[in-house]
Amino acid sequence: MPSEPAAPPSSGQAAPSPVAPADSSPPPLSSTQLPTRNPAKPPKTPTDQVPTDVVLGRVTRGGPGPCYGVVDDDGIEYAVFSTAGVTLAEGKVVRIKYQQLKRAIDCGAGRRVHATKIEILN
Repeated sequence: MPSEPAAPPSSGQAAPSPVAPADSSPPPLSSTQLPTRNPAKPPKTPTDQVPTDVVLGRVTRGGPGPCYGVVDDDGIEYAVFSTAGVTLAEGKVVRIKYQQLKRAIDCGAGRRVHATKIEILN
């Protein structure tokens, strides 16, 4: 005997919706387990590597160069030498990438450095 086609649901009944079985759980977010113990000792060296050839500071002696004065947030004063021909105004904030000054050039008080790159930040 041929089977009869299923009758469409009446307007008073909602169509059946797919429902996940009650025992299913969502997939794990990560297959990596987190460490469950604390480290034995704190690190001996800093974990954040900070460049040692960059200074961020405020210009205290400006002008067309080649010598400038810069003081960083820790109060360390730098006597900066540069051949880039940059004019710096007092009070401006600068980021300077530098190397040690190898020539005997006196740019005033402070740690003597040779600027390889000067960025004016404000």
